[in-house]
Amino acid sequence: MFKFDRVENMVLNHKYIIYLKDIGIDTDEVINNIKINIEEKGYILDDVFSNPIYKMLSTNILVENIIFEEVNKFLFDNYKDSVVFEEDVSIDIKSILASQNSVIDRPNIKKPSEIQEGFIKEFNVEENFVRIARFEREIIKDSHDIGRKGQSILFEGIIPHAIDINRLFCNQTSNNIWNNDFCRNEMNLVGLCTLMNSIETTHILWFNSYFIKEFLLKLDNFNKGLRAINENNEVVLEFRQWRKDLIGNGASFVGHDSNIATLEGCDLLLREDYFQELNKIFPELIIRAEKIES
Repeated sequence: MFKFDRVENMVLNHKYIIYLKDIGIDTDEVINNIKINIEEKGYILDDVFSNPIYKMLSTNILVENIIFEEVNKFLFDNYKDSVVFEEDVSIDIKSILASQNSVIDRPNIKKPSEIQEGFIKEFNVEENFVRIARFEREIIKDSHDIGRKGQSILFEGIIPHAIDINRLFCNQTSNNIWNNDFCRNEMNLVGLCTLMNSIETTHILWFNSYFIKEFLLKLDNFNKGLRAINENNEVVLEFRQWRKDLIGNGASFVGHDSNIATLEGCDLLLREDYFQELNKIFPELIIRAEKIES
């Protein structure tokens, strides 16, 4: 039987569950219903999406479908006349389309396993754009390339060096990007949206909306990607994402369990002249690198 604890964090940190908690609803019942449903349908995860060699689940939306189904049944049974999902927890169609139009080949940068935690004073510049944030997960293969030795997850973000920030990124829903209300009341310069195994984009990096307004920028059409432009319609801020080197159960086998990337990540670029303007506001800008390794 598929064990709930394999996806428990995904459930507890899902935006629907967090939203219910934030408005004061006891979520124990709905979480228990989700647990039962997942364990009943877990054979699908085991038979279709599990990769035993790498001991990972391939990207899928089965768990999110179960969460969505159980949350809506719970609300209908108990709160049908009083609770509705606010905009910030609705499905963000704009970001789905924009991020799909932001896919690139992985840039020529160091892998997460090659980077040390700490502060980085030298900024990476790519064609007159400065990389101000990055998230990337790397699967470390064993020496015989037949399984997973571990993984390295990298978080990099720009911070004002003189300010003590406990969290590298503020964590908000991507809907706030389009409302120009992303991290505006936070000290962080950049934010990270995370939704694992969702119909929505897994990870999105974006700039504090205060500076979008301060630099007189506006969001570009989502069909052109997730980016911000100036009054001359020039791209100033750009989100990009990539997935590289898919793996499966065998070199000749391609299936649902093969949708696992050895390197999967994203970054956020700010045009160099606007970076210099930001540097006037915060003269000691620096990149902080954090890692999770297992």
